[in-house]
Amino acid sequence: MALTENQLAEAVSNSKTGRYEMVKLALEWIEVNKYNEDYRKLTQADLIAQALDDVVEGIATSDKIEELRKKMKARENKEAAAAPAPAAASGEKA
Repeated sequence: MALTENQLAEAVSNSKTGRYEMVKLALEWIEVNKYNEDYRKLTQADLIAQALDDVVEGIATSDKIEELRKKMKARENKEAAAAPAPAAASGEKA
């Protein structure tokens, strides 16, 4: 659901979260969802609008962002561990 400008302004003014905190959450939400297929296909303007909508609707929360960050970190560590190690130098000259 895309909020109109007036709906977004009203949601921000009625929110217990300040507008700067909402923008911060939206940016963090974009960061943790950058590999999500639904977000990758959006234009930059649509991505920002979607992230703000998710913050206003309570989908994007600090707890959810932290949970996704931990999953991303675990995935990166798993991928790094699965990558072949570079061959060790033997120290001998040919």
